[in-house]
Amino acid sequence: MSKSLAPLLAVSMVCLGAGNASADVLTVSGQITQSTDDGTGPAMNNPSLNDIHDLDAYTVTLAFMSSITGQGMYDLTGSSLMFNDSSAPASESSFASIHLTVTSNGGFDNISLLGCLTTGSDCSLGNQLDANFQILAAELNSQNVAATGLDQPHPLDLLEDDGVTDIHGTISSYSYTGSSPVPEPTSLLLFTGGLAFVGLAARNYRPRRNQERNGR
Repeated sequence: MSKSLAPLLAVSMVCLGAGNASADVLTVSGQITQSTDDGTGPAMNNPSLNDIHDLDAYTVTLAFMSSITGQGMYDLTGSSLMFNDSSAPASESSFASIHLTVTSNGGFDNISLLGCLTTGSDCSLGNQLDANFQILAAELNSQNVAATGLDQPHPLDLLEDDGVTDIHGTISSYSYTGSSPVPEPTSLLLFTGGLAFVGLAARNYRPRRNQERNGR
């Protein structure tokens, strides 16, 4: 490759790699075992929670710009955390801080997820989502595996209105999906433009070389 063209190609490759974005997704699911029908609430900050009923299926989805690689404490504040009951329908996604803890327990991993809500006076006073469960250690980065709820009788606990609203659920399924980097639209545009510029430079470079040879 010509020394004149090499820097141009290098710039194009940098443009391709500079804007890559990826997100891993962790999902837990189960059934509602306690709702406002059972005497908690009524939900005030998020009235949609009043439409949840016992035995509804729910999911909790956490999407974050990093990876869970093993045991440890992970500060995932700024990530996307959502509780969803599609049959209600009801959802909650107003979380200010998010933490995930993975601890080893023999051949199992105990996982604890805590999301503190922006509503209410304080997370510790009953404005939070807790999920506590156990999976096989070998399945930490696997999809659609069985999970055993911990902290019975409320492996899933969604507290709102300073603890007045208290939604419980089982945890029976866990899934972890890792995403490989995907070029962002801006990076793709830069990369495409870079390749076009390299091609044009190459076309202009050949006539100059021929002229130089003929002039010798």
